[in-house]
Amino acid sequence: MRTISDTVIFSICLVAFVIGVHQTMTYGIGHAYFLFMISIALLFLYRYRRTKRKEQEQQAKPAPKKKKKR
Repeated sequence: MRTISDTVIFSICLVAFVIGVHQTMTYGIGHAYFLFMISIALLFLYRYRRTKRKEQEQQAKPAPKKKKKR
């Protein structure tokens, strides 16, 4: 299940990337570098939080019962 904070982080990541592309086309990569770095950092944060949440969900699940062979 996604949380609202994950959605906000991913949305800001996309917005920073789109603005970075616009700045690159208008002024050059030197002016947009900061925006691309913010975008990448937020993407890493989003992926880290998603991975941690999936690990916690896996640990919360009960272990499957093993069938006995006769």
